[in-house]
Amino acid sequence: MRRRLPMALLGLLVWVLAGCSTATGAAPAPQGTPGASQADITFSQQMVPHHQQSIQVANLASERSASEFVKAIAAKIIKAESAEVQTMTGWLQSWNAAALPAAGHAGHSMPGMITSGQVAGLENLTGAEFDRAWLPLMAEHLRNGVTMAKTVLSSGEHAETKALAQEIVENQTAAIDEITARIS
Repeated sequence: MRRRLPMALLGLLVWVLAGCSTATGAAPAPQGTPGASQADITFSQQMVPHHQQSIQVANLASERSASEFVKAIAAKIIKAESAEVQTMTGWLQSWNAAALPAAGHAGHSMPGMITSGQVAGLENLTGAEFDRAWLPLMAEHLRNGVTMAKTVLSSGEHAETKALAQEIVENQTAAIDEITARIS
């Protein structure tokens, strides 16, 4: 009997460890993630720093812009994306998934992020000059967010993530259209 217990434990350990990897080598979604796939988790992990950067750049507009339009768009971005960051951060915590730093995974820059040089450039501008630089930069940043949201709409499983992604597509597309109309 004493020999059977250690062998049973060893068998259980092998069974548990075998379930911790996939054929592709990608980590499975953490346990206790009802309806959340790895695509849903990755979306939140990438969209949180993307939104945080939107908020950072929008805050610059409230300080440096001469345009009431730019300030109004920036305020909308700050309000909407701050709430979305809280939502996605909550999901990541409930899924026991780590949030990525703004610099991206493993220190590499994530696609769709504004470079540190571009942010520094904005920090050195004021007034109409700032507005001319900010508008196209923010439009491109928002386009990248729409692309990320469309990806999870087609590959995600978590209903709330997909609903948020659809909101992001609609709201950011509207903001892009407003910004683009001002640039033209």
